[in-house]
Amino acid sequence: MNNSIRLIIALGFVVLATTSCKTKQKIATIPSGANVEATAPKPVSSTPVAEQVEAAPVVYEKEVTRNESFTLVDGQNADALKYKYHVVVGSFSKQENAKGLQSTLNAEGNKSIIVVNEKGMYRLLIASFNDYNQAHVRIKEISNRFPDAWVLVQK
Repeated sequence: MNNSIRLIIALGFVVLATTSCKTKQKIATIPSGANVEATAPKPVSSTPVAEQVEAAPVVYEKEVTRNESFTLVDGQNADALKYKYHVVVGSFSKQENAKGLQSTLNAEGNKSIIVVNEKGMYRLLIASFNDYNQAHVRIKEISNRFPDAWVLVQK
């Protein structure tokens, strides 16, 4: 009886070991007919491994934007409209509310501007970029204060 239990446990380990190896083999094998491009080996650097710095991979976010036709509110700087992507931190039905947040942000060193869309909504833009990923990085930077910030694109 005792030998039977030992035999069953031993067989269990053998089965477990062989099935895990097959899974790894399946992952490592290349299906027939696969087009695999050969690469040249990387040159060996004389710099010690501890001193080698690898560049962080660039992660491109899927563009999530809202497209609207909008114009600047009177007295605003038109330079921001030269860019494609605008980070919106506030949307207001009353211009006075947008101006209140704008004066707070500008007092903190930002160069925010107010635009109005065709439906009369006032959008407070805190930053503008030609690259979506830069706009997305800015949104991440301000996400604690403005969790609902989003990207606006001129129609």
